[in-house]
Amino acid sequence: MFCRNCGKELERSPDICPSCGVSPMTSIGDVYKPHFELISLSDEQRRAFARHEFTLTFSIDAVIGMHFITLGLFTLIYFGLKHSQLPIIRHDDFGARRAIGFMFIPFFNLYWQFRFWLRLVDRVNFQSRLAGLRPTISRGLMLATIIVGLIPAVNAAALLVMYPICIVQIQRACNELAEASLESSTF
Repeated sequence: MFCRNCGKELERSPDICPSCGVSPMTSIGDVYKPHFELISLSDEQRRAFARHEFTLTFSIDAVIGMHFITLGLFTLIYFGLKHSQLPIIRHDDFGARRAIGFMFIPFFNLYWQFRFWLRLVDRVNFQSRLAGLRPTISRGLMLATIIVGLIPAVNAAALLVMYPICIVQIQRACNELAEASLESSTF
């Protein structure tokens, strides 16, 4: 038997892999999926995975206002920086430099928008689950927003309507995580 997470050969069927500390039947690659069972994580992993750096709340109205004033540039940079405030859990997670920088590479950014936004949604929703909160960001809406934003005839609808809805969901979730983090640190 082999561990699905690290690939180490196991002599027997343990509850936890001695090499990576994960249940051998669980793949960390599935960690962001909604059906991933958090009980398969060790206490040490849960603590390590929950080390986000969301400590301050930010006005949702201000984020939306800045989105419109800067025609989305603020949104790209502000939410790109969120990637560095989240722990690296999977090998293909990335920080702010890559998140923001790759959005400025012509043609590659068409692909990178999917990685940037969907991974942010997955990572923030996972942090919500770890904090005992209900994940509130709609991955399907974010995917539809990206697709509509790439269609030239209707991309204004994405910029003016769909992105602001997604931005509200993401910022609200980040604010809830910051508040939960503040509450747990005061006890």
